[in-house]
Amino acid sequence: MHREQNPADVYSAYLRAFNAADIDATLACYESQACFLSRSGHAARGAAELRDVYRVTFSNKPQMKFNIRKVVPAGDDLALVVVEWRSKAISPAGEVKLWSGTATDIVRRQPDGAWKLVVDNPYGIE
Repeated sequence: MHREQNPADVYSAYLRAFNAADIDATLACYESQACFLSRSGHAARGAAELRDVYRVTFSNKPQMKFNIRKVVPAGDDLALVVVEWRSKAISPAGEVKLWSGTATDIVRRQPDGAWKLVVDNPYGIE
């Protein structure tokens, strides 16, 4: 991953990886102990649990689009990022599945200058 200059820049790498259903590249956008919160409130923590989340998520080959709404810096190395997103997938049976939300994510600058997700909260305060 190249050095990101803006906290929101990690999302371009994330979107490419997600839409390619590339689990390794998607996980590279996260810190090793990152947390992903599902709509049910379950928290997947760390690379192994995140890998399981994306293995299931990518089974229907979803495609995502999003819009960065706001970046709120908290010092030089931490930020809250608010992201509106939409995802569409087609099940093997041909059923169209749609998801959307407003994420409230926390990203942190790494020692090499890259930004990575620390908390991925795709449904924000819902």
